Amino acid sequence: MKYAAALSLAVAPLAIAKAVNNVYPPQKRNGHLKEVGGAASVGQSLNIIQGLELGSSTQIIVIWANPGNNAQTTTVNQQVTVTQTVTAGAAATTVGTETVAAGATTTVAGAAATHTVVVGGAAGLVYTPSEIQAAVGDMVIFEFMSANHTASQSTFAEPCKLMAGGMDSGFQPNANNTVDPPPKVAMQVMTTDPLWFYCRQSGHCGKGMTFSINPTAAKTQAMFQAMAIAQNGTGAGSAITGNATTSAVDSAASATATASAGAAATSAISMGSGLVEGGACVCAVQCSTGSFPAVAAQGIGAFGGFAGSLPAAMMEV
Repeated sequence: MKYAAALSLAVAPLAIAKAVNNVYPPQKRNGHLKEVGGAASVGQSLNIIQGLELGSSTQIIVIWANPGNNAQTTTVNQQVTVTQTVTAGAAATTVGTETVAAGATTTVAGAAATHTVVVGGAAGLVYTPSEIQAAVGDMVIFEFMSANHTASQSTFAEPCKLMAGGMDSGFQPNANNTVDPPPKVAMQVMTTDPLWFYCRQSGHCGKGMTFSINPTAAKTQAMFQAMAIAQNGTGAGSAITGNATTSAVDSAASATATASAGAAATSAISMGSGLVEGGACVCAVQCSTGSFPAVAAQGIGAFGGFAGSLPAAMMEV
């Protein structure tokens, strides 16, 4: 028994060493990465595309992504060729690049269109255009301008929440538009149903930074944007950021008119007196607080002010 116990103690370090050897060196922590399907090579992971999330929805297919600045484009999936059955009438019919002979019926590739959507940039916290109509098979290319935005898919009811199984471009930084050409992500539309997108950058969706594909009369882009502001913002979008809603513009105009009318009715600028001292004119002008526009009216086309003071020598005792 003593021999067996001693032998066990001698073998234990070897067993422990073998167990340690099985897990060391540690493997790369890549369990959180997803494999890219389609044309991407086996083992290629999404982290090379700056956080792009493909999602599991079949409504859209991410085709390729490019980080900009003449970097190499990463192909994520092959573009799907959408076909349709066409029967020509008395004359030959042309669909896309194919011609169907008169009276013939055949399956041809659909004529897919490409839509370019600018995200952010000089226009402010907006997608330009803010909505498009796309057919099945059409390509949508998001072009990311300053400063750091996303194109993230949501539901209509929850505009600023990433949809389960939805596509997310991840953050595509382009500080002061210094990335030239800019980062781009291309996706293919695979449904005629409305699709809803927003910017995941902090505060942007709450200011109305939303985008839609195939909105309807019952579910419009304006309604989607208004819900984003109502659910996640502190008020309507502002014209100064380039994403004002109609109500915001009307509200600002009304506030400006009210403030101007009030200032004209209740106060006026009182001119002070001036005197020449050493060839310089020293003047004092007094302006009542009512002459300044209300806070809600300040912005484009309006001006504010700040408090001032007069030297003691200029004040009458």
